[in-house]
Amino acid sequence: MPRIRAASIDEHKTLTRSALLKAARDLIDETGTADISLGEVALAAGVGRTTFYDYFSDRDDVIASLVEEELPNVLSGVINSVPDDLPIPERLAELAARTVEFVATDKVFGVILHREAGRMSVEAQERIGASHGELSAEMANLYMQGVEQGLFNAMPPELAGQLIQDTIMSGARVLIAGGPNDEKSLAEITLGVRRFLLGGLGYSGFVDA
Repeated sequence: MPRIRAASIDEHKTLTRSALLKAARDLIDETGTADISLGEVALAAGVGRTTFYDYFSDRDDVIASLVEEELPNVLSGVINSVPDDLPIPERLAELAARTVEFVATDKVFGVILHREAGRMSVEAQERIGASHGELSAEMANLYMQGVEQGLFNAMPPELAGQLIQDTIMSGARVLIAGGPNDEKSLAEITLGVRRFLLGGLGYSGFVDA
C-alpha cells in the first residue's frame, strides 16, 4: 500500500486529508454515485481504513468536507461568469440558468447536490447549505434590487430565495433525468427556467433570446 510522504507531521496530515478528499471525489466521478464505502476511499487514498477515522467521522463528513473545500470557489466562478452590465432581471435569470447547467452537468457536485444531500445527516446538510452562501446572497441581492426598482413583486426574501432555489433544482432534475444532455435540451430547459422564474417574480419584460 503506498504511503504519503511529507517533511513534517503537519504536512503529512494535510496531504493525507487531501488524498482522502481526492479519493472520494474520484470515486464519485467514476461511479456516478455518492454511495461510496469508507474502505474504498481509504484504499484509493493509499491509507488504512482506521486512518480514515483520524480525519473524518463517516461518509457524510468526508462528502460535506469535499463540498466545503471546493464548491464555494466553483460557485464564485459561476457568479463571476455573468456579465455585470446586464439589467437586474436578466442577470438573475442568467445566473439561475448557469447554475442549472452546473448542477445538471457536473458529475461530482451534481450527484451530491441533486441526489445525495437530502439523504445525509442534518449536520451535513447544513454544512452543504452553508457552502452555497455566496450564491444565495447574490441571488437575494439581485432580487431585492429588482424589488427596489419596481421590477419584481415584493415578498418575504426567504420565500423568494426558496422559490428561486426550487426553480433551479427543478430544471436540473429534468436535465439529469433525461440522460446525456445535448445542447438543444439544455437550451430548452434553461429558457423555461428563465421564463418561469422571472414570470413568478412578476417581471413582465422578459424577451426570448
